[in-house]
Amino acid sequence: MNDFQFLSSFIAIAVPMLFLVLMLENKSSRQVILFFSWGLFAGILAFNLNNLFGVTRDQAERMTISIAPMIEEVCKGLPVLLFLNKKKYPHLTKHIVFCALASGIGFSVQESLFYYSMSSHNVIDVLLLTVRVLTTSLMHGMVTAAFGIGIMVLQKQRSMLVPVIFGLFALCVGIHSLFNLLMHTWMAWLSMLIPIVMFFAGWMFLRNYNSVHKGDV
Repeated sequence: MNDFQFLSSFIAIAVPMLFLVLMLENKSSRQVILFFSWGLFAGILAFNLNNLFGVTRDQAERMTISIAPMIEEVCKGLPVLLFLNKKKYPHLTKHIVFCALASGIGFSVQESLFYYSMSSHNVIDVLLLTVRVLTTSLMHGMVTAAFGIGIMVLQKQRSMLVPVIFGLFALCVGIHSLFNLLMHTWMAWLSMLIPIVMFFAGWMFLRNYNSVHKGDV
């Protein structure tokens, strides 16, 4: 799957979604779709940056554990920083989490299509794609969502904005790297549990947050 194939999948998915954005009247819904579309673009961006920084054999061996997680988490999380505009968003709600999750899911769609394009497209490959969607793809979405949760919870720490952002990015990269590391060992089962646990933990957090902060969108 080359750059043109990445671009074709982006056009095929993002352009119809942008038509939907134009039709929707709800600002929050439009924003979630735009973040999803960004995630699709982030997949293209990360693919090219990974190739740029992983050109040697030694770098290629470190790519999965160290280089790729940093590049991918930054690419997915960049638009979430738009919510730090205090004039436009004086009080952050759980909406930031939905947008962050949408960005991560958009990225995972591009990555899943990339790996499936390199397969033989038979039944076993469809099963492997399903497993990937339930594990690796979910991980991409939930790690970026965790970045959004962190910013929402720590929004009052504006005087420490830079260290907070770097700390949250470091946390996301750490989880991503741990997932990739365990996936290549006999503890792969534990790696697969990480995104599932994160999903239910995030779901419970948002439910409780919604009950405590009534009126949040």
